[in-house]
Amino acid sequence: MSLKAVACEEGKSLGEGTDIRVFDIQHIKGLEFEAVFFAGVDKLAANKPELFDRFIYVGATRAATYLGMVCYESLPSKLEPIRALCSDKW
Repeated sequence: MSLKAVACEEGKSLGEGTDIRVFDIQHIKGLEFEAVFFAGVDKLAANKPELFDRFIYVGATRAATYLGMVCYESLPSKLEPIRALCSDKW
């Protein structure tokens, strides 16, 4: 099966039903998705600490079934309390 990723610029929900839609976090408030993936959670914590809590909350509450978070180096200290709930292997 071949899947197609579609950038949903400015929050516009474009693409076919089987497309993987990629949104900027600022455009997903109020929407729900079967799966949500965060890439670079540690970079977000380091580079935008003032937005980290809000973005994690909004993104995590949009996931209906699956929430994936990827860190390039290490889990941010604010997420340490949930480490036991996370898997470090796929």
